[in-house]
Amino acid sequence: MTPTDKMTETKKQPKSKYLFKITVVGPEDSLLEDVLSTFDPVVKVDGIRIVSADHFTDDSEVRAVFMSPRHAALDILLSLTYRGASAVIIVLREPDPELETIYRNEIRENLGTKVPTRVVTIESSLDEFKRNEIHHCADDLIEEILALREKEHKAKEKKKEKETKKKEKDKKKKRKK
Repeated sequence: MTPTDKMTETKKQPKSKYLFKITVVGPEDSLLEDVLSTFDPVVKVDGIRIVSADHFTDDSEVRAVFMSPRHAALDILLSLTYRGASAVIIVLREPDPELETIYRNEIRENLGTKVPTRVVTIESSLDEFKRNEIHHCADDLIEEILALREKEHKAKEKKKEKETKKKEKDKKKKRKK
């Protein structure tokens, strides 16, 4: 390999690694447990069910941790499972706009308005089609979180660049005086 070959050879950028917390809420404990069980074995700690899933993109590796409080302990546990969540999945047995609004208001109150939220409606049983739909929903949610992170990162870089240019401009003004 010649020195020019080495220069033209592009270095692979390391993949970005992320850990996202996704809160899963809904009115039925058994339904939430079924949804979470579509990923991996579910761990239960103090009334909070936890499961994780891997997601890979061209330039990122993501581990998503899904957390869901048992409905009986909802008041205490919601604040724990919402805190720090990057996204929320609302699981309903059937479409219920009134119940969905209640959960969305809770999300807005605990996390703000910019948190990606998805609603999964199970309707009948949790067959293979529904399992795939849940996984697809989770993948879409993770892609949206990554896109938001990228957008935030670019905005910070742009702001930093503007600040640097302003400082340089100020230095030049001081030198002229």
